[in-house]
Amino acid sequence: MKKLNERIAERKDNERQERLSRILTAARKVFFQKGYLNSTMRDIALKAALSPGLIYHYYEGKDALYGAICEEGFHALLTELHRAEITEGSVMDRLTAVGKAYVHFYENSPEYFDIISFRDLGYKKVELPHHIRQRLDKLSYQALDVIRRLIEAGIAEKAIPPDGDLWEMTMMVWAPIEGMLFIHKRGYMDTFGLDFEKILKNEFRLLLTAIKGESRAD
Repeated sequence: MKKLNERIAERKDNERQERLSRILTAARKVFFQKGYLNSTMRDIALKAALSPGLIYHYYEGKDALYGAICEEGFHALLTELHRAEITEGSVMDRLTAVGKAYVHFYENSPEYFDIISFRDLGYKKVELPHHIRQRLDKLSYQALDVIRRLIEAGIAEKAIPPDGDLWEMTMMVWAPIEGMLFIHKRGYMDTFGLDFEKILKNEFRLLLTAIKGESRAD
């Protein structure tokens, strides 16, 4: 009887995991295709071939599923950034590696980039419940903190002048890269026949020059 009960429990757990996987796979496809604002729980239920009621048994609603997919995106990004952060070389080499890792995420995980940063103006603009927004904000800050830590290390090693606010300098590095990706995403570089890789290379060079203080006015 004990073995039978264990097998029943195992089967139920397998069924639960299979349903969770189906729901998340369906939600991922729907959100990637339609974004948050144009998606409904009915869309997700149809894609998963499950009843809406069964999906609500596992997730509170669309917000919870959207939050889960955004979390997947942030964890994929953080994996790339943390790997780049420990690249061999100087602090400047590692800052460059982190910037390139973000570009790599943009190019190789475009659906996740869209959902957390671009589509519907990103997760910050779709009025998620506070607890979900707070969880995603924490992951976003972890990504930015990779840059902040490297700048702090650069100051300690005297590679970067200690005359700026750490978060201000973090934004100096991150904002131009983010802006360049958004410009590329909207197709402006193709319109003018510009080489995206060449522009990025020059941008990284200018950023490093600025962060080292070589272009600052006295």
